[in-house]
Amino acid sequence: MAQLPQNKRGYLRGIVGAVITGLNQDGTMPVTPTKVGMKTAQEAPYEREVVEGEKGALHGGGKVLAYVADDDVTVGVNLTLKDARFDAHAVKLIEGGTLIEVAEGADTRVVGWEAPTVADQQPRPVFQVEVYQRSHDGRGAGEGYMRYTFYFCRGYLSGFNIADAEWSSAEFKIVAVENPNLTAGVYKKEFVSTLPTELQ
Repeated sequence: MAQLPQNKRGYLRGIVGAVITGLNQDGTMPVTPTKVGMKTAQEAPYEREVVEGEKGALHGGGKVLAYVADDDVTVGVNLTLKDARFDAHAVKLIEGGTLIEVAEGADTRVVGWEAPTVADQQPRPVFQVEVYQRSHDGRGAGEGYMRYTFYFCRGYLSGFNIADAEWSSAEFKIVAVENPNLTAGVYKKEFVSTLPTELQ
């Protein structure tokens, strides 16, 4: 069977949204996972966390005799996820804590979130993050999405900018590392044709 060439896609623009999925502490997927679609995500920049290799030089006779440098190793990714709307369910999946609910007749409605206690933060929740970005062809027509999957994450709500005449956005600081339950790297990028149910 022949290897077909990669589809000529990859002109990427904007952000469509993100999906947060709660994991078990060992990184396994729950039988019925809790998922939250973040449809109002504004940005999700990420940077690699790199452990620099050791470097050493041997000197003698007033000159360098030998030099060695170990390879740098990527051990994780630092992701900043910003959402235009405060979503209490997303915050609870990422940081833990308690949903604040009020009764409406026989039902209840979530009206807020309370941060976890110090004791409740040990251990912190673990979760998976998928970020979706639109892919366009050379004429600008949409041709699917790029999905970034960060397999094993911990994070927290870093804060809000509360200022006169300024919009406030929820900003999450997330650290992704290799999932101990998977034989995979820290993250992956792949083209997909449709969005998940949580973002439709």
